Amino acid sequence: MLGLKNQTDPAWAQVALADETSLLRDHAHLERKAAGHVISLMGQVPWAQRRLFEVAAEELEHFDRVLGLLESRNETLGSDPGNPYVQQLVRATGRSLLDRLLRMGLIEARSYEHFCLLGEAAPEGALKNLFNELKDSEAGHHALFVKLAYENWPREMVDERWTTLANAEAEIITTIEWGPRVH
Repeated sequence: MLGLKNQTDPAWAQVALADETSLLRDHAHLERKAAGHVISLMGQVPWAQRRLFEVAAEELEHFDRVLGLLESRNETLGSDPGNPYVQQLVRATGRSLLDRLLRMGLIEARSYEHFCLLGEAAPEGALKNLFNELKDSEAGHHALFVKLAYENWPREMVDERWTTLANAEAEIITTIEWGPRVH
């Protein structure tokens, strides 16, 4: 699925949904940080600033939607405990611009897969609707990051780095403890 090396066990979604408030908080923090990462890329990828701006704006819109859902439940965002999946993926990948783009592409691909699973498993209502509505944006973001890589580096180099990073991501996703998180 979107170039991922493995698929998440569908049972993961029930574990993630067991604490909806924590899941929503994690999701909100991920959207907020994703917007920040995309904004920082704009300075390094001037040939794609408009496209990246649109992704950043969409990530902030998603953050606003999740924050609104938390508020409708009389909950607050709370502090950010960090996301172990993203933290491990950052440590496992390089700092080059190519690696950053591909890492973001991997995260978006895994988010798409997880939103599909969450959308299927969530009970009818606002949460199910949210996941089902956001999953296609994640796939689009994945496609953009990968496309930017192919536009600016040799295909062989991108393919080689994708394989290396996707293998690292597959190892991380299979060893990380499940919890009320998007990853």
